[in-house]
Amino acid sequence: MKKSLVILLLLSLVFQTEAKSKKDFKTVRITYQTSFNNKPDSTSTTVMEISDNIARISYSSTRQEKDDAIQNIYLDYTNNQETKVAQLNGGETIYTTRTFVLNDGLTPQPETEKITGYNCKKVTASINSNRLEIWYTTELGVMGSMQPTTAIPEGVVLKIVRNGQREEKAVKVELLKEATSLQPVLTGSQLSAPAYNYKIQQSKVIAVDVFNRQSIYFRDIQKPTDLNSTEVLQFANGSIILKKVTLPTENSEYSIFTELSQHSEGDAYDRTGSVFIVPTDRKQSFLDGLMQGKEALPKYTDKHGDKYEGMTVTNDYLPPLELMRFYTSFGVKGFNHIQVASYNWPDSVVFKQEVTDYAKALKGEVWVGAWIGNYAENGHNVSLKIKYYPNEKKEAKEIYPLFTTVNIMEMAGQAYPEGMFRNDSLTVNFKTDTDLKNAYIRYISTGHGGWGGGDEFNPKLNEIFLDNNRIIAYTPWREDCGSYRELNPASGNFSNGLSSSDLSRSGWCPGIVSYPVFVHIGDIKAGSHQLKIAIPVGDPEGTSRSYWCISGALVGDK
Repeated sequence: MKKSLVILLLLSLVFQTEAKSKKDFKTVRITYQTSFNNKPDSTSTTVMEISDNIARISYSSTRQEKDDAIQNIYLDYTNNQETKVAQLNGGETIYTTRTFVLNDGLTPQPETEKITGYNCKKVTASINSNRLEIWYTTELGVMGSMQPTTAIPEGVVLKIVRNGQREEKAVKVELLKEATSLQPVLTGSQLSAPAYNYKIQQSKVIAVDVFNRQSIYFRDIQKPTDLNSTEVLQFANGSIILKKVTLPTENSEYSIFTELSQHSEGDAYDRTGSVFIVPTDRKQSFLDGLMQGKEALPKYTDKHGDKYEGMTVTNDYLPPLELMRFYTSFGVKGFNHIQVASYNWPDSVVFKQEVTDYAKALKGEVWVGAWIGNYAENGHNVSLKIKYYPNEKKEAKEIYPLFTTVNIMEMAGQAYPEGMFRNDSLTVNFKTDTDLKNAYIRYISTGHGGWGGGDEFNPKLNEIFLDNNRIIAYTPWREDCGSYRELNPASGNFSNGLSSSDLSRSGWCPGIVSYPVFVHIGDIKAGSHQLKIAIPVGDPEGTSRSYWCISGALVGDK
């Protein structure tokens, strides 16, 4: 009897102690410190406050910039609901809500650890192939987790280790007697969770709209009479679109991308396309050819006496600077009614490529153009953005556009470069006005021509010589074209099981970007230089002719 009385007294003392400790505070505030590979990160801090069954997670960083989104996350344990609220640069407010499940996906582990004086249990979880080790305590009598939405235990999380490298651990736990109102104030736009996260991610991106759902075709249209319009201008029977745009004047702290969306409006075939800039800082420019005709452009003459308009640099002229070479798919969207096995055709193809090395040319007022070679009355539809993503500051590289044999004015009579490499080489004489370090040629090369001996389907060696020294010999060739079958609804199917879009090609595939090759030069002195490109172009076969669309710019550090 006496023993039982002692036990009852002890239990009563425990209950009184727990009850007292719970009454002693109404808000818990926990400060967390982040470390990576056991090295503390003093630049960022996480604070979680818990009151009235709601936890609020706030983040701060000394690296935070004025245009960063300010975000708070709330976990309502009464309704098992997560709410995220963010204020974007410019004052716009957005929020999103979704439910969570306690102990979902958690695996208990035998280890324990004492953190800031509290005994913690360990559980593990896997999220998107990331392994989480989570330590939490039940001794505070409340719940909260700085790992929101998923892997939430019934307690207060005091430490999380991600993939054995990144650790977020409580360094201070404060028990406050005053209650804190943590109910989120919901104003602004409510978004789905994916839309909310995407808007946060993109909130600092500068996206310049160049073309918006613009048609490219071949029709008998009137040529523009002046270049003063702010509207989209169309040349070469509508196959070229051009617009003067205002780009950020300071872009040294950005990575720059071109992003073009394209679909067919009636052309079923794969076509060559190009996004380019028209340099205007010399006496002549490609604008002269667009406005006055190909005859207004300087001509390059090969050893056979054939002339090619506006393709190489001169003392008074810079050729178009090609930002991105792309190849339309076989009829995406316009021919999605064609059914093939279990393919689900997309509504468009998106071509995206980094062009940060051309930053010096992608600032201020710039003429930006796009071209798709086609003879279809209802051809293609494109939208183009130039996007600037915040990144580390970089010094702008020097750029010298040297050549482009892409006959962008094909539909206005500009010559095909079919004879340019036949028993000859393209020779480009140019000058640099400053010494360059770490220089290279940004080179894009694609072969074209029909079946059999056509250069589209036959590998050909490309050799480049600088000042009579060969600096590269390689063969542009793509054997992965079959990877993009789902982009090509109108591609022809052969009896051997292949489709036309599957076939390997000289440096390109239907529905993808033709990526550039960076031809290393090293240091190059200011002054006059000569570049030669040699390609053994195929001979004509009937009405089929082979030719090579190549472009190159010299890039380097000043």
